[in-house]
Amino acid sequence: MIPEAFNNALRDGMSIPLYIHLNNTEGKSDDQRIGLAAIWLDEKSLKIRQVQLEEQDGNASINKQTREKLTALVNTSFNSDLTIPLTNDASLRLNFQQLILQLVVNKEALGTLLHDGSQDIGASSAESISGTLNYDLGVYHNQMRGGDSNTSSYLSLASATALREHHLLVDSSIYGLGSANQQADIYKVMYERDFAGYRFAGGVLDAWNLQSLGPVTAISSGKIYGMSWGNQANSTKFDHSHSITPVIAFLPAAGEVHVYRNDKLLSVQNFNMGSHEVDTRDLPYGIYDVKVDVIVNGKVTSSNIQKVNKLLTGSRTADMPLSWQIWGGSMHMDDWVHENGNIQQAKNTLLVGASASGGLNTINWMASGYHYNNVAVAEGNFSWPIVDALQLGMQNMFATDGSWSLISNINATLPGGFSNVWLSREKTVIGRSLRRNSTDNTAVGVSLNLNTLWSKLGTLSASYNSNNQYHTHNYTVDYSQSLYSGRFGSLGLRGGIQQYSYGDSTGPSSTQKFIALDFSLPLGNWLQTGMTHQNGYTTANISAQKQFDEGIIRTVGADISRAISGDSGDNKTLSGGAWTRYETRYSSGTLNLNSGADGYLNSNMTSSGSFGWQTEGIGASGNNEGNAGVIFHTDIGNDGKLTAQINGRAFPMTGKYNYLPLDPYNKYDIEILNSKNSLDSYDISRGKKSHLTLYPGNVVVIKPEIKQMVTVFGRIRAEDGTLLTNARINNHIGRAQTDNNGEFVMDIDKKFPVIDFNYGNDESCEAALDLSQARGAVWVGDITCQGLKTFANLMPTGEHNES
Repeated sequence: MIPEAFNNALRDGMSIPLYIHLNNTEGKSDDQRIGLAAIWLDEKSLKIRQVQLEEQDGNASINKQTREKLTALVNTSFNSDLTIPLTNDASLRLNFQQLILQLVVNKEALGTLLHDGSQDIGASSAESISGTLNYDLGVYHNQMRGGDSNTSSYLSLASATALREHHLLVDSSIYGLGSANQQADIYKVMYERDFAGYRFAGGVLDAWNLQSLGPVTAISSGKIYGMSWGNQANSTKFDHSHSITPVIAFLPAAGEVHVYRNDKLLSVQNFNMGSHEVDTRDLPYGIYDVKVDVIVNGKVTSSNIQKVNKLLTGSRTADMPLSWQIWGGSMHMDDWVHENGNIQQAKNTLLVGASASGGLNTINWMASGYHYNNVAVAEGNFSWPIVDALQLGMQNMFATDGSWSLISNINATLPGGFSNVWLSREKTVIGRSLRRNSTDNTAVGVSLNLNTLWSKLGTLSASYNSNNQYHTHNYTVDYSQSLYSGRFGSLGLRGGIQQYSYGDSTGPSSTQKFIALDFSLPLGNWLQTGMTHQNGYTTANISAQKQFDEGIIRTVGADISRAISGDSGDNKTLSGGAWTRYETRYSSGTLNLNSGADGYLNSNMTSSGSFGWQTEGIGASGNNEGNAGVIFHTDIGNDGKLTAQINGRAFPMTGKYNYLPLDPYNKYDIEILNSKNSLDSYDISRGKKSHLTLYPGNVVVIKPEIKQMVTVFGRIRAEDGTLLTNARINNHIGRAQTDNNGEFVMDIDKKFPVIDFNYGNDESCEAALDLSQARGAVWVGDITCQGLKTFANLMPTGEHNES
């Protein structure tokens, strides 16, 4: 059955692809290639010489027994049915007509493709010294009715300087920029090397930054001069950007939320009316109190103390190795005023400790033990998803001076999937020595999705917060419902009420209410109207907002409020404001201006961005999400657009230089592509694809070889006007053939816009084109090939014509 020519090829041996095929399925569309097999014809027997398996992401995996049988095949003959049995659940089958070898398996022959929970990312791709600098700027200004004013501001800087896997990290902040009370603090100066699963770090740390080692909430404020060593590698990354217990702010109308710690402004955020979770991703790790001020129409409508609870408690599984670190050094403790009024003076002490984390089945845990200031402290926390709908978390601290802390969190989804309930309880008692305040907090919340019961119902949320330490109680209820959603937009109804009380039941309290209609258009327009009741009178509010997908301005909005009933006292009956969010290549942020009902004029600005530098160049970006990055040196015109596709995500690039910040401890697959939003066409050859591994501070310069292509249509003539018909013309990157009318079409690199024609004894002529304004494709009309007097004497025989 084998033709003679094919017979000879088989006797020499050949390689054919090996596919895995699930038994009892039709067709081969779902088959996956898993390797190559070498087959050969030995006399009258067709044999497999060997099998070479290929591991590919996403492919099905075969179990150990089947894998061993496959790799053990050496000079094994096919039977008369062209199959080779391997196990009871797997066999090889040769499709001789298509020369395809199939591994036919039952489900029992398949293994489980496990995701690798940890990854050694390998050596850095940055060979030379480089660095990054990220910044966040916030400024708040309040102009009072009487002419007085106050300004508060902060500038946070974080730099990383690196040589391959070695890097130096420096974090600092400046508060009260330009004022008499300007302060500057350096929180971190640390050398770090995290490589091959082990991490060493040494330097100066603010006590806030010590939370990166593990649960160490009993450490007092101050500076630590020390080092750490362990296998807790940063290449395993977790998301710990928000507080475990949400920081909630209630706004009766569109306004601002200011977050303070130790009277220092840490964050300014703008929200619409309603209850919002404050973004705590830029706040330090640890457990501490913050003051949350809500400002509406330039006036503080509420100010309360809430707890931030941010710990590095990554999700780990039982098959991952135990993560550990030992650490210590000299600690300078700041002055401390105890809650009972006692003052503890600043002092130096020796600090030693160890931290570990791991997983036990579904339970994730972390623990730390440390000693300083003659006090030994043990801390631990764990999270346990008991079932899919119920998760339990606990944090504990015990110290030899009599201090202890117990924090528990429960989050449950009730049957039916229409409601979620959460409870948080914290009790902390401080003994003789620890420099920390006692706490007694309770927080309860529930969210009901009533739409699951009836589509015309909405969502109801309620929460209760009690801070017995500060004798405050906070009740909040929100309701939202969709009234209309269709081709013309969507319309929703929202309402809410909050009561905030001080002291016992007879103490002072305040109640705020709002009701609003939200209308959004399909083109990114948003309109909101509503009423707010506070301070004894009712205010009508209207807000409008427009979003843009491109350009510097991405969001613009304005709001107006007017008192419509009640006694507004000395306050104005009309107030309002405007805001915008901007994004540029070098900076991004927000601007907000508001005139309050009390006559105050308030404004705030935020700005963030980053810089990356390397010996070959420097770049800037309005994004500061990572402290590593890539500088793209494309050397194209300022208005030229390209796209960088990085691990499947698309990032637009414009002009000659672009800097893109990236997260460290990652591998990146980068490909430079033409932009779908540009008429320009680029031929990207060398440097089109890159594979990078980046550590903190690593900045790599990518210099692709790019030709900006223009498809040129035209007609070419000699100096006397004769057409160059059926002639082979040349360009820097290729050739084209003219037709009987001397017309041609060819792709030309804009950097070399010259067409030439060779004739005779190494003679040539050239036609220079003006393509400076050309994009995509262009008709250049008649062009003259300078250096060729006439084409007429070349036309009769074409002997000298390159055609």
